[in-house]
Amino acid sequence: MSRSESLRALFLILLSLALLAFTGCAGVGGGTPAPSPTPTPTTSGPATISISAQPAIIAQGQTTTISWNSTNASSVTITPSLLSEDQTALALSGSVTIVPGAATTYTAVATGAGGKTATATANVSILSVTLTATPTKVAAGQSAVLSWTSTNASSLTIDQGVGTVNGATGNVTVSPSTPTTYTITATNGTATATATATVSTALGVTLKATPANIASGGQSTLSWTSTNAATLSLDNGIGTVALPAGTHAVSPTANTTYTITATDAAGNATTAATTVSVSSGGGNLQTLKHIIVMVQENRSFDNYFSKLGEYATGRLGVPYQINAGYDPNIILPLFGGGTGHLFHEPTVRTENLSPSWDESHFDIDKQADGTFKMDRFALTSHSVAENFDNSGLRALGFYDQTDLPYYYELATQFAVSDSFHSAILANTVPNRQYLFCATSQGRIFPSDAGHPQWTCPTIFSSLQNAGVNWKLYYSSGTLLPQFTDWNNPAISSRTEPIKNLFALLASPTADQDLPQFIFIENGNDPNPPAGTQPQDFDEHPDANIQQGAAYVKSIIDALMASSAWNDSAFILTYDEGGGLYDHVPPFTVPAPDNIPPQLGPNNLPGDFTQSGFRVPLIVVSPWVKPHFVSHVNRETTSLLKLIETRFNLPPLTARDAAADDMTEFFDFINPPTLLTPPPLPAQPTNGVDNQSKEAPPQ
Repeated sequence: MSRSESLRALFLILLSLALLAFTGCAGVGGGTPAPSPTPTPTTSGPATISISAQPAIIAQGQTTTISWNSTNASSVTITPSLLSEDQTALALSGSVTIVPGAATTYTAVATGAGGKTATATANVSILSVTLTATPTKVAAGQSAVLSWTSTNASSLTIDQGVGTVNGATGNVTVSPSTPTTYTITATNGTATATATATVSTALGVTLKATPANIASGGQSTLSWTSTNAATLSLDNGIGTVALPAGTHAVSPTANTTYTITATDAAGNATTAATTVSVSSGGGNLQTLKHIIVMVQENRSFDNYFSKLGEYATGRLGVPYQINAGYDPNIILPLFGGGTGHLFHEPTVRTENLSPSWDESHFDIDKQADGTFKMDRFALTSHSVAENFDNSGLRALGFYDQTDLPYYYELATQFAVSDSFHSAILANTVPNRQYLFCATSQGRIFPSDAGHPQWTCPTIFSSLQNAGVNWKLYYSSGTLLPQFTDWNNPAISSRTEPIKNLFALLASPTADQDLPQFIFIENGNDPNPPAGTQPQDFDEHPDANIQQGAAYVKSIIDALMASSAWNDSAFILTYDEGGGLYDHVPPFTVPAPDNIPPQLGPNNLPGDFTQSGFRVPLIVVSPWVKPHFVSHVNRETTSLLKLIETRFNLPPLTARDAAADDMTEFFDFINPPTLLTPPPLPAQPTNGVDNQSKEAPPQ
């Protein structure tokens, strides 16, 4: 090698060593990482650190930006690491946009002088949603249940007309007529997640009997529809019937279930069934297989039905004797001075009034000779908050058939009482204790929150001990957990959401499956329309009475359309008068036990030998006396006496032991005339809903 070649080789070696010293070790694949920063604090003092994620909630696969800011720090670390593969340290302040694979907590640590540290965290949550359909294949018009689960959603909507749904988990029933894909959309801020479920339609058939209930020797018409069927056949000797729809008249002599079978071209089959129930006279209270009691809130008889006599007389064309002694022209004192008169309430929602012990005992205005003037209702209106009616006029308002056409016609066609009272002159909770126990064990006011459970045995324990099949259905909750009976799983397990009752009544075997006794707890709308909030449906002042009446109608309609109608009784009443005017005084009743009222030093005197105020009562059954009005004094515990008489149960207290059993309302000797329910009007819900209009002009 020449001298020049040797010098050139030495130069190349030195150059290579210099480059190696400059670049450091090369990364995998030959990449060269960026030089690491060498941060130094710019001011003195302890290190601080803050960190945030924006947005903090994202859908799977979406991005979020992690931002941090420190002071007096010499270094910052974040766990899990935000470093890219060619970084060895983070800037003291900065931001990184990432796509987290799961919900993550990011922890930032700033190190300052003396190695002291500061820590901060930021959370990134994942928005998610699932949707399933059960079953995934239904016949046209039949139902499937869409079920969803979600995390971190602020709102959930389902398309295809379902609308907004509530709850992190839940379900809704759909009945598509064609194959339908449903998409649920979960949102939270800018994050959106979706899921889909498809319901397919296949071979299907429906069967209905009209009427479902007939007298012996009567006739019912079976009607059917089908989809994708090659053949249709009815049992009970009828045989092949027309495609795809048709009718057939039947006259069974006993309760009969008819089943139609649809078969498609491939030999697949599906069925539907309906029952025709046959009734005859000559029975007794045992004829009622099902007794249903629903107790709504806070209405006096005069508030709802002071005009029922005029309405029913016009409908029936004969005098309808009801509500004796009612004076539509009476003048009553108002709070703050002056007088007022009874008037047609211009709004279907008023402000509240108080029916508590003291107010009720003041309202009756008991005289020295033991009579009652019943004239002070407006004077106690101020004991609850009010914004629009400072004189108490709303206590004197009434409704009529223009407001409650369904109730007015229902009462006219079936049976009512103008002498049915609440149990005591007090408000809801003590009266509902009588409804369950026939006593309040001395209580005259609602117990404080967190009170010990009430120890009186309820009618439900009597039913359970006797082996009677019963259920309590609720829409927004039940009072029963406040009783010690709730601790018995055999009792608490018999409470269910009211949607289960609707499903049971819609079944063709409802007459076999429906419990013998049902109590319906009032409450909120269990199925609010899409995009709306649940409404109070209990008819209490502060609630819209028309919405409550429409809710009651939906339950009675379902019963009348079911196979259980022919041997059922539905009783609608109210727990107390609500502080609203009524002209009929309380009547004398036995004290339930030897427990006196728990009176304080400032409470008005009284005892448990007086009933409460009159409340509306309608008895709806094929077996009631049509257009019947009872004038017999009764109070809440007569409902218990009816149940005890029907199912041979012992009385709970001396009060229900002495109560009338309500059999006066029924005629079990002659064939029922209401097996086919009479036409009943729709219940409007579009009345004026404005509390500021609750009093008439003065």
